[in-house]
Amino acid sequence: MVISLWIIISGIFCGAGAAGALVFFLEKKRRAAISVPAQYNTSFVFSGNLKQTTLLDAIQFLEIGRREGVLHIYCGKRKGYLTFCKGQVIDGFYRNEVGREAVFQMLSLEDGDFYFEPKEITQPKLISDSIMDITFEWDERKNG
Repeated sequence: MVISLWIIISGIFCGAGAAGALVFFLEKKRRAAISVPAQYNTSFVFSGNLKQTTLLDAIQFLEIGRREGVLHIYCGKRKGYLTFCKGQVIDGFYRNEVGREAVFQMLSLEDGDFYFEPKEITQPKLISDSIMDITFEWDERKNG
């Protein structure tokens, strides 16, 4: 009788121990899920109109912020883009022109809209000159 009572008591404690362990692990998992900091969408939004903000100003803003992504430029039905990597313009396309020539054409735009699409850039650097060098050459062409 004592042995069977002992078996019953130890069975209860083992069952309670297993249930207690289960409760302990579930509670630990719940607390871990609660303590994880919330993730916020911090995507950078930048857009404007070329009558209010020149393309050069927009480029310099992205350059100073060391942004990475694509600046889309719309002028009527025409569309162009500048690709940025760590704030540097590394590629451009506008009206069948690429690289520096595309940048020259877009810098001349007085009307249109732009918006920046932040994204990871993996393409090679096709424009090696700084935007300041390109701007000086564009200004010489325009005024020379």
